[in-house]
Amino acid sequence: MLSEFTPDQTVDDRRRPTYYDLPLLKAPHWEWNVVTYLFLGGIMGGLGLIQLLADGRKESERTLKRDARITAFALAAANPAILITHLGRPERFLNMMRIVKFKSPMSLGVWGLVLYSGAAGANMVRELALEGVLPRWLRFIAPGFLTPMQALLGAFTAGYTGVLLSATANPFWGSGKRHIPTASVASGLASACALSSLLCAIEGNTEPLHKLERLEMAAGATELLALVDFRRASGEYGKPFFEGARGKKLRDTTMIAGTLVPMALNLLGSIIKLPKPVDAVRVAVASILTLTGGYVLRESLIEAGKDSARDPRAAFRQPT
Repeated sequence: MLSEFTPDQTVDDRRRPTYYDLPLLKAPHWEWNVVTYLFLGGIMGGLGLIQLLADGRKESERTLKRDARITAFALAAANPAILITHLGRPERFLNMMRIVKFKSPMSLGVWGLVLYSGAAGANMVRELALEGVLPRWLRFIAPGFLTPMQALLGAFTAGYTGVLLSATANPFWGSGKRHIPTASVASGLASACALSSLLCAIEGNTEPLHKLERLEMAAGATELLALVDFRRASGEYGKPFFEGARGKKLRDTTMIAGTLVPMALNLLGSIIKLPKPVDAVRVAVASILTLTGGYVLRESLIEAGKDSARDPRAAFRQPT
């Protein structure tokens, strides 16, 4: 039955029924594989920047650069496989590469992933050749310009994970056109620093830790500010993300445990010289908390988008 309201009636917009009160949009069927794909894509992008910033003249930072390059390639190799588990069949991934659509974030994102993987693979081969694992002549497979190119492609990849969500008709995602990409890039860089710090602590390579932790604190602060401002700017659209059980999980796991607590632990390490075993535990706890917070951020973004699409009224109040 159609709505019984007449044009003369005034009803609060939150209570006004829509046509049959059914959702206008179809909720995405994205599950853990898409969340993991976006999460690892952000880390990949951050590792591209870390391998550029590492000073190759110091042995400790050469180790950091090598670890960043090898880890970046491993994630770049795993991410297409994770995406294929969502697509269902491998040929669907290849079909996404038939053309380049400059107006499609999905098309550009897939090509960005492929180009990043190529640069990451060449730089990894160069590192292994310099280490003597592979023949020395293979170091020429990666010219010097591939290092900043991987960083540039990494920044694009990290940003794409947020743009992909915000460039949709989904009311919640659409309300975050500026905030979701910013938070995604900052979170990806913070998670990359956390992973690199964890690897340094495991290897006993403690010299680069303070630089990584300072960069992580800056990225974490940017992520936190973006989320706080997103809460203010999103209004009604942000309720599935910031309120209820999901909002509490986001606040407790990502904003407090995944950002503020690691910042405090990193600040503690820069002020007080702790015994090496204690400092290793500090680094491990801070890194694991940051990585967990980064994953929960992507999971919350996806699940909040599903709830927003199911809201039959939200689609009729699209953000501008």
